[in-house]
Formats: sequence, C-alpha cells, structure tokens
Amino acid sequence: MIKYPVVDIGELRRIVSDLLDHVEAINGRELRLDQDYYWNVDSDLLYDMAKDVPKADLVGSLGDSWEFLLNLRKQEGDIKVEGPSLMLIHAAPLLRYIGEKVGQ
Repeated sequence: MIKYPVVDIGELRRIVSDLLDHVEAINGRELRLDQDYYWNVDSDLLYDMAKDVPKADLVGSLGDSWEFLLNLRKQEGDIKVEGPSLMLIHAAPLLRYIGEKVGQ
C-alpha cells in the first residue's frame, strides 16, 4: 500500500514565504521575466504515472499567470475568504520560474 505524505498548509506557507524572502534578499523586490511561454502537461496526465505522456502540446504563459493573480487583488472581497484556491495553478509556474532563474 502506498503511503502518501500529508502537507501542513501552514508549514508550507511559512516555507514558501521564507524562500521568497531569500529570493528578495539576493535578487531585489522585482524580477523581470526573460521568458513567457512554457510547455504544460494536462492535469489528467500530470500525476498518473501509468499513462504515457504525449508530446507536450499545451502552452502556458507566465505573463498571463501573473495578470490572473494580480486581478485577484483588484476584485472586491478578501482573497483569503473568497479567493478561488484553483488560482494556485497560476502561482506554481511563476514559483518554478523564479526558483530556476534565481537559483542559478
């Protein structure tokens, strides 16, 4: 039987915050995106290791993801209460890009 890990959301929040503090300390408050588009794998395939992943044909945009997240701040209401957690799918590619760019 596979035992899956349990993620403590509060701990994850603190870790990501600390990592972003580190990035800001070594890189400054802003980071220019040198790339925009990236290959994306359909979520139906992303976590299913029994399926073959076809050639990537889905494309995402870092710029679009950033705009989606910024627009959350412009909407009425409190993101912490009303924000759709699905929007995390837009934070993930940005976090990966920042990690790979600054971590070099």
